[in-house]
Amino acid sequence: MKTTLKAAVVVVAVVAGACGGGSKPVAPSPSAQAVQKPVGVKALTPATKLEASVLQATGSVRAKQEATLSAEASGTLTKVTVNAGDAVKRGQLLAQLDTSNARLTANQARAAKAAAEAALEGAKTEVERARMLAQSGSLARASLDKAEVGYRQAQAQAEQAAAVLASAQEALRDATLTAPFDGVITSRSRNEGDYVSPGTAIFGLVNTQALEVRAPVPEAFVDRVKVGTIVKGTLNPSGAPFEAKVRSLGAVIDSQTRTVEVLADVLPSKEDGARLRAGALVELDFSDMMATDSAPGQAGLFLPSQAVNAKGQQGFVWVVQDGKAQRRDVKVERVLPGFVRVVHGLGHQERVVADASLPLQNGVALQVVQ
Repeated sequence: MKTTLKAAVVVVAVVAGACGGGSKPVAPSPSAQAVQKPVGVKALTPATKLEASVLQATGSVRAKQEATLSAEASGTLTKVTVNAGDAVKRGQLLAQLDTSNARLTANQARAAKAAAEAALEGAKTEVERARMLAQSGSLARASLDKAEVGYRQAQAQAEQAAAVLASAQEALRDATLTAPFDGVITSRSRNEGDYVSPGTAIFGLVNTQALEVRAPVPEAFVDRVKVGTIVKGTLNPSGAPFEAKVRSLGAVIDSQTRTVEVLADVLPSKEDGARLRAGALVELDFSDMMATDSAPGQAGLFLPSQAVNAKGQQGFVWVVQDGKAQRRDVKVERVLPGFVRVVHGLGHQERVVADASLPLQNGVALQVVQ
């Protein structure tokens, strides 16, 4: 009985061993290994030139010569020769005040000056005669001194009369309002018969042939804007083209907008088109100024900042090569918020993973998706 039980146990053990051996894992061959699933990524090719919209600055046109013409004397307007919209030339008569009182004053001053000059001539003759007599001993010293004093008094009176006449003539000129430069009358606020006093605004005048553009340029690329450079622009909203020459760059950066004021002179148009007017909005295109120092005729290779993992000028990108990820060290420089220029390490036809923050490794299979 005991022997039979032992034999049965042995049989069960053998059967169990046979069953266990059937479930033991067998190392699969390399060909049976699971194929790694490619990582889906978006890829892009470096741009050789940034789009104009990225490097545009919105500015406004203003006149380099603009003035409010006011009366310089008191009186009634007797003549107004121009209206708003009229083109005028420098020195052209615009308005005339009543000059009757000013002319009377000027005539009186002119007569007083003539009398003073005659008195001066008589005093001069008298003092010269006194000097000759004094030299011969025929005239006392006191008489000569008196003649000298009379001559100096006549000189002072003549000078005073000349000053009064000059003032009267200036008042007469102040009664006439003329154009200080060529331009267009933009406003007229007084009419014939109105009484005006010094400081009363009568006309607005703008030189429409001397225009400039004021544009706040982002600090990220303002250093590439050079004085004297020709910039292309378009009138908003018509899109009419024009050109402007950079005249000056602001010395400070606006703390709120992080921009620098750029002033550019509008150049004469080579073709007939929409005329620029003071106050118009325009777009200035600075994309041609993004050339590198080493290759002034080329714009360079540009990538979105997200496609580059960089600290300072050193960084790397993930290049899609033969369907796999390849890390590529690059040297970059920031040119705009959201964009960098690749200075070294990348070809213009290579495809770059759009997001450098993805956890990729060299050799990882990639699937480019749109």
